[in-house]
Amino acid sequence: MIPDRESLGVEFKSEVTRPQSDTEIVDNVVALANTEGGTLYLGVEDDGTVTGVSDGHRNVNGLAAFIFNSTVPQVAARIELVHEHGLPVVCIEVGNSSQIVSTSKGRTLQRRLKADGTPEVVPLFVSQFISRLSQQRSYDYSDQPAPESVLSDLDPQARNRLRAHIRQTNAGNSLLAFDDEDFDKALDLVVDGPEGPCPSVAGLLTIGTVDAIRRSLPTATAMFQVMSGTVPRVNVDPFALPLVDMFDRIDTLLEPWNPSHEVMSGLVRTEIPDFDRQAFREAMVNAFCHRDYAAMGPVRFLVDDDGLTVANPGGFIEGVSEETLLTAQPHSRNPQLALILKTAGYAERTGRGVDVIYAGALASGGPLPDYSQSDGSQVVLFLRRAVPDEAFVSMVAEEERRRGAPLSVWALIVLSLLKEHRRLTLAQMCGFSHLQERRVVRTVEELVESGLVEATGNGSVRSYVLGERVYRRADAMMSYARQRDVDTVRRNDMVLDFARRNGGAVSTSEVMELLNLTYISAYRLLKGLEESGKVRHEGSGPSSRYVLDSDAG
Repeated sequence: MIPDRESLGVEFKSEVTRPQSDTEIVDNVVALANTEGGTLYLGVEDDGTVTGVSDGHRNVNGLAAFIFNSTVPQVAARIELVHEHGLPVVCIEVGNSSQIVSTSKGRTLQRRLKADGTPEVVPLFVSQFISRLSQQRSYDYSDQPAPESVLSDLDPQARNRLRAHIRQTNAGNSLLAFDDEDFDKALDLVVDGPEGPCPSVAGLLTIGTVDAIRRSLPTATAMFQVMSGTVPRVNVDPFALPLVDMFDRIDTLLEPWNPSHEVMSGLVRTEIPDFDRQAFREAMVNAFCHRDYAAMGPVRFLVDDDGLTVANPGGFIEGVSEETLLTAQPHSRNPQLALILKTAGYAERTGRGVDVIYAGALASGGPLPDYSQSDGSQVVLFLRRAVPDEAFVSMVAEEERRRGAPLSVWALIVLSLLKEHRRLTLAQMCGFSHLQERRVVRTVEELVESGLVEATGNGSVRSYVLGERVYRRADAMMSYARQRDVDTVRRNDMVLDFARRNGGAVSTSEVMELLNLTYISAYRLLKGLEESGKVRHEGSGPSSRYVLDSDAG
């Protein structure tokens, strides 16, 4: 099936007025290989109308050989002649190259999207090679000598703060016994340059002087903004600091705009901020650790009425996307910088910092972190501002005390989705979470066993809701009764079931609300249950209740 429109990985070429030249075909193949791969269709108009390929390009074997011999390194494209609406179309399928590809004439090209969303082919300049190679995980820019830098560009006081942080997080680390020279070499803060030892890019980023960072790594900046509606409250222009100081500076800037709320967790009153501090810290470290330092633009922090946005230049590295973020193997665009930050205790040591971001955002009942605004040029994380849900916080805390261990990020995702959507099937959970079905199935089974989640229905219509004890804690038994088997349980059974879960009694007003009945209908239903010996009437007036008979209970 031929797509109906062009995209970053789809290119249409018409051959109505003239056949595409050999140069044009090779240029487009190179551009696809240097971006994310895709398919070039010969014989299709820009609007997706099939008009047919010229006779000269129907020899797919000859075309494949020509492309192979006209690219460096050689590209083995998969070419097929298909017929759409009776018209011939040549499909040239190109893989995403693990190397930078040029034409045999030395042209290096890439694809990008214009402002209107349509693609174009543009040069891939030498200055962009670093970005492309690091995105493919075949080049570590952070491990290279910092441009125009000397050993005196490393700040002794910043080095002492780095040592102090290592001591704070891992007092037994053998690095603490090294002198400054060996310490720098062991962490690759210093590497061999053209004229002898000099700071590495990672070293200068971590403990360099501000002047040296501005001179040698002008992209290594951050900006912080606070907006109230359309009115700026805080606007800190892009600034440079070594990372040992940058993290604390941004923490300080955020703190006044991150109010806390008192929440009871069991018998303990806890202060929970709008944005979990550990989750934010990990998101901040990730933004600096994984950004593209060859691309212009600061790491951006924006606080507004809706939430917090953290954005860094450079899209997801190859093999990672919004859909695979939680399951892909952890890799960094800047492996040496990541190693330094892990060793010093700034970054999560297993490389699963994204799990910390999700767990921190979800543990207080907030929505899933949102990466949907990310694209090929930047990673954008949005954390929605939400007042902590006391019932959800208590449920998580109680379950973690029972287990003697934290809930997994998978469990928090499932519980959060059920809290938001009330009732979901396994397929719906997989769709909302981007998780593999086997992961969701295993997690849901564990939660059902623990009583936090209940299943209703069978087969393909089987769905899940939060368990009774979750709704009881939130004083929301009406919601629970509606969610659980609302379509299959008869009215009398629903009322009896509700009474059992509501302390053994039910009132007329509760039945009215539960089943959306008038007073007369609710009264008659309860009188019928009384006559059948299921309940007995106690009290009078507004305080009257229908209590489960001992046999019925």
